[in-house]
Amino acid sequence: MTNFESKLQIGEFTMRSLQVSDLDALAEIWTDPQVTRFLPSRGMPISRQDTQKFLQAVIEHWQERQYGVWAITENPSQMIGYCGLRYLNELNEVEVLYGLAKAYWGRGIATKAAKAAISYGLEIVNLEQVIAMALPDNIASINVIEKAGLRYQKQIYIFGLNVLYYSKNK
Repeated sequence: MTNFESKLQIGEFTMRSLQVSDLDALAEIWTDPQVTRFLPSRGMPISRQDTQKFLQAVIEHWQERQYGVWAITENPSQMIGYCGLRYLNELNEVEVLYGLAKAYWGRGIATKAAKAAISYGLEIVNLEQVIAMALPDNIASINVIEKAGLRYQKQIYIFGLNVLYYSKNK
């Protein structure tokens, strides 16, 4: 099984498909309780084993669907976060998701990355709709979602969490 490779440029940052070699960088990002506070782990560090499972699922997703989650890199060797598109079996919809190392928060990177991922999904992959979800108290993520052009639709319960559901149609 070979890795699917896709790249996007967002300002001074590059988005490239997540790879097995990103395990250490992603595991480090997910050890920060401030980063995982609004993820389903609710502030608990995500284990290296679970990070490895996520990476494997992302690689398979790229191969099956020709879209997925990118690593956001500041230079070829420094992964600072991730952003991309993930098909959710639970909803039969495609979600944009993102996360950054805390040192990169507040710089507009997540918004630029989310816009690029949504554009890729709607224009290149030809998806009809992209959704995003955020916990009601995750104001920073809600701001990213709204600046990326998604609009609030409803509140739903998924992954054991009550979340705000946003969408953008083609």
